[in-house]
Amino acid sequence: MDFNIRPISKVCSASGEALVAGQHCWSVLVEVDGRLVRQDISSAAWTGPPENAIGHWQCEVPVDKDAGQRKLDPDSLLDYFVQLCESPNNLEMDYQYVLALLLLRKKRLILEDSITIDDQPGLRLVGSGGEGPFDVMERELTDEQIAQLQIQLFDGATEEAA
Repeated sequence: MDFNIRPISKVCSASGEALVAGQHCWSVLVEVDGRLVRQDISSAAWTGPPENAIGHWQCEVPVDKDAGQRKLDPDSLLDYFVQLCESPNNLEMDYQYVLALLLLRKKRLILEDSITIDDQPGLRLVGSGGEGPFDVMERELTDEQIAQLQIQLFDGATEEAA
């Protein structure tokens, strides 16, 4: 028999307070209207399992995997990409290529064709909203160079948003 129980909550079901990552809490399984429901209760609010509990256990509130990651709006990234496409210099071509890869991964750009630009391999891309086409020359960048360019892109975008 399979049970579909949701993952740990971010809020204590008894007090309404936020559950803090790294701290212990209690989880209780109860039946509500014929289905199993998980309730998570902070250690401070824990008074023992309710009478209708099917089971209970102590666990640690996990750290949010996405908490430290900076997120950028794909439309803002596309706007910057379009600016870079107008007349990129050598460094901007690196940014343009890295942005193109990010936007492809976010499905904001679509690969239309593989092309040749000045005897170099390139990509013909179109925006998922009908923008383009954009011709981007492939760049030979190391993983470290790509990571550094991404950091610089994120830092620049974070400063503009502030």
